[in-house]
Amino acid sequence: MISVEQVDGVSMVKANVTDFTDAIGYCEYKIPFFAKNIYVKTADMQKGEEHHEEAERIERETAIQVPLTVEELRDADTDLDFFREDVRAIFTRDYQSMMGKARLVLFGRADKIMRRESTLVVSDDKRTDKPFRHDGREVPFLDQRLQVLAYLHSKFDLGSKYGGWVEIPHSNKMYQLNIIDGRSKQIYKTYQEVVGQEHASLLDKHASQFAFKCLQWVPLQHHNNRNKCAPCGYKNCSSRIN
Repeated sequence: MISVEQVDGVSMVKANVTDFTDAIGYCEYKIPFFAKNIYVKTADMQKGEEHHEEAERIERETAIQVPLTVEELRDADTDLDFFREDVRAIFTRDYQSMMGKARLVLFGRADKIMRRESTLVVSDDKRTDKPFRHDGREVPFLDQRLQVLAYLHSKFDLGSKYGGWVEIPHSNKMYQLNIIDGRSKQIYKTYQEVVGQEHASLLDKHASQFAFKCLQWVPLQHHNNRNKCAPCGYKNCSSRIN
């Protein structure tokens, strides 16, 4: 749910990471629905959730959890491997516009967080019945890319023993995004990219626009794409293209 409030002269926008990526990466006209806590789950979304639940169950039944020490967490050269869906994330940024100061707070839970050879890695699975849509693409779709970037620039809730909401020490950032063929349930394609300043700028560009649009400081823009409206579950959207 998207919420807006004033805190010490700052316009605070709180939302889920998926609210941000779905609105900016797919359709901005979902923002008013999210602000009213109205969510429509499509058949594809349901299948995606089932895939994630199954992957989490298998990992918890087969993986061996080794207790993490504070020293290991702080040592960027020590490899880490957290259970799937086990770590909450929070992305916080302040933005300034002619309308005032805005603070965006995004909450979420990444599929998989690891640290390999001093590199913080966020891995995410995206199930689809049309994996061929990714043929020839060099980078994921915008909503998918923004999601992993948001997690890579977040703090993580590791518990009071480790300092609560903290950054995981690292030298580099990287995402792995696996496209899962819904029929074979196998990885069809993996996007993998080391993240740098240009990615941080891309994330901030879209995150600031999301905050401003939630605050109604800038107008929503329609994608004008009939193919996006057709599968959308918000059938009563006044901006729907039939």
